[in-house]
Amino acid sequence: MTTTLAVGGPTARSPSVVGAARPPNRRAQQITGRTYLSHSQISLMRSCPKKFSFLYVEKAPPDFIPNSLIFGGSIHAALELHYRCKLEGLSVTYEALLSAFHDAWRQQLHKAREAAGHDVPVQFAKNQDVDTAHALAARMITAFLASPLASPKGVIVGIEEELRIILDPQLPDVLAKVDLLTHTDNSLHVIDFKTSRSEWKDQKARESADQLLLYGSTVQKMAQAIDLAVKLHFAVLTKHKAPRVQLLPVTLDDGRIQTLREDVNQIWQAIQSGHFYPSPSPMNCSTCPFKSRCPVFAR
Repeated sequence: MTTTLAVGGPTARSPSVVGAARPPNRRAQQITGRTYLSHSQISLMRSCPKKFSFLYVEKAPPDFIPNSLIFGGSIHAALELHYRCKLEGLSVTYEALLSAFHDAWRQQLHKAREAAGHDVPVQFAKNQDVDTAHALAARMITAFLASPLASPKGVIVGIEEELRIILDPQLPDVLAKVDLLTHTDNSLHVIDFKTSRSEWKDQKARESADQLLLYGSTVQKMAQAIDLAVKLHFAVLTKHKAPRVQLLPVTLDDGRIQTLREDVNQIWQAIQSGHFYPSPSPMNCSTCPFKSRCPVFAR
């Protein structure tokens, strides 16, 4: 289910009607085919507007599919199955979670290749291939099942819950997908799962907090209605030979949310103006699936 909430305003009563009727949403649909902005779109527009254009505006076929993209989505699918079974009071085996990973891998690959219109390859890191990726997934699922996160405290109240946030009347809705929402005696816990090549430090969690702050500011309205505090966490599963599972807290910061609102306003203005310039850097370009189309490399 998708819920639409206004940050600093009333809750929208009819998400489907609001999503279709608001002028900024209609404008977003004209540009990208979607009636909203997502956090991934906002982040991509920050890092490389030209890549944003290739992916969301031109819908250009990629040169390859990054393994990290399919891998992360497939791990999420396994975790989602685990928590949905817990929510329903059912037990689920390690084998079932691994099967969910493999099924999601195949589905994502098929969807990506169908959208590209050709048999686009998966790009792996050095010394990696599909077998090593799947072996890593098996180790990560094992580590997750052995961690406290596999049996979170309190009651599970939401899994992969979609929220449409109205940051500003002039902005399209921002779509947020909360991985896990739990309820303890005095708090509502928002947990966002990440896969990472290395462990996260507290500073990394703070630097990456924009996405969680968006989610938290929305969930806060629900929590206030039942007199609960909101607590935000990143759950990080590392891709080590012996994977680790971390739970890192993030502070809900109203000042940073206001800064984020202003930032999204600027990004939205740039999207509307079609100001899609390349932003070359080793980080942006080395793993870019649109490198062959980029004017920087054409020159």
